[in-house]
Amino acid sequence: MTAATTAEVATGSRIGSFRAWLVWFLGANAFFYAFFQRAAPSVMVDPLMGAFSVGAGVMGNLAALYLYIYAVLQLPVGLLLDRWGPRVLLTGGMVLVAIGAGLFAFAETIWMAYAGRFLIGAGSATGFISALTLAAAWHPPSRFGMFSGMTMGYAMIGGFLAQGPLGALVDLFGWRQPMVATVLWGLALAALIWLVVRDRPDGGRVQRTGDQSLGRSLMQAMRLPHNWVLAIYGCLLSGPFLSYGLLWGVPHMMLIYDVGRDTAGFSVSLMTIGFAVGGPLGGFLSDRFRRRKLPLIIAAAASLVVWSIVLYGPALPVWQYQIALFLVGLSGGSMILTLALARELSPPSISGAVTGFVNGAFVGGGALLQPVVGIVLDMVWDGTISATTGIPYYAPAHFDAALAILPVCSAIGLMSAFFMRESYCRPVQS
Repeated sequence: MTAATTAEVATGSRIGSFRAWLVWFLGANAFFYAFFQRAAPSVMVDPLMGAFSVGAGVMGNLAALYLYIYAVLQLPVGLLLDRWGPRVLLTGGMVLVAIGAGLFAFAETIWMAYAGRFLIGAGSATGFISALTLAAAWHPPSRFGMFSGMTMGYAMIGGFLAQGPLGALVDLFGWRQPMVATVLWGLALAALIWLVVRDRPDGGRVQRTGDQSLGRSLMQAMRLPHNWVLAIYGCLLSGPFLSYGLLWGVPHMMLIYDVGRDTAGFSVSLMTIGFAVGGPLGGFLSDRFRRRKLPLIIAAAASLVVWSIVLYGPALPVWQYQIALFLVGLSGGSMILTLALARELSPPSISGAVTGFVNGAFVGGGALLQPVVGIVLDMVWDGTISATTGIPYYAPAHFDAALAILPVCSAIGLMSAFFMRESYCRPVQS
């Protein structure tokens, strides 16, 4: 970088400046776009099953393929942030998502659809931890918890758009045309990130905080017991949200309440809205009262109670069911604090590896539960085929059996929270 370019980039570029907010916002938009792609299949379950002549088990795997590759890549992406920086990773990632979206939109076979979702997941894997890296570089350390919650909360709006609004578009135009539009979206976002974002306020590349190899950083992160506790908690709290909120909730609501796709999509999207509020609110309160562990215990307990009411309590009117779904998201949003806690309890030299490891566990929960619910649905299915759609008909009792795992996960997550260490919102010696 020339001296003139450095001076130009540095103009207005300082910690907490307007440019700092713009850089974070573009990074957050990458995760927003990635989360839209993650949630999109939730309003396409029936059309996709019909288009590719598959059942619930295959549909669960198609949606979860994004999560499989996303979770696996969190570790190398977290480590590569220390080598390449968020600007390069985000730009390349968004281009890859756009290519995958195009392949998925024009897929004629289930294998082409698999390939498209694979590329979408691979590119999306760069979004969240790159946005957090930019927040850490461009904003005061004392605000990291707040920016973690804001980043996750903003992405939930992308999940909301991929449910109610996208569901209405799918009813009008089918599922392929909206996916084609997301190709242009991804390419435009990649161009903006490349032109505007810099890794640090001085315009330079990301600074490495350690000289260990990629493998050594990973092993060091995985040798710390508290990282496993946080990863297990995140997996068990995010799994039910990703399984129900981003795939099976829409067909479940359409069945039990006999509502249209747009109404079911809007209702289930209230989980993402709750998550969007719960993430930054949990981060703000945690930073304000300088506690990490207690909010995570409260969040898991609330999640267990509400899931139990939603799935196995007395029948609720639609509006009460919608409130309950919002509360599930609101309580789950605080799980983002595990990332702040993991960084505070670990050496700064492996912050990228730690973030990738814990965040990978978040997504791993959905990668496990989305297909598991579909597989159980196929196992308990009585063979009935819908006369109108020509696809398998799953009765309410089938969903009751398949969704029983959701409150069980919340209960185990609650137990794991009691084994967490407290950092009091400051770096501690591990």
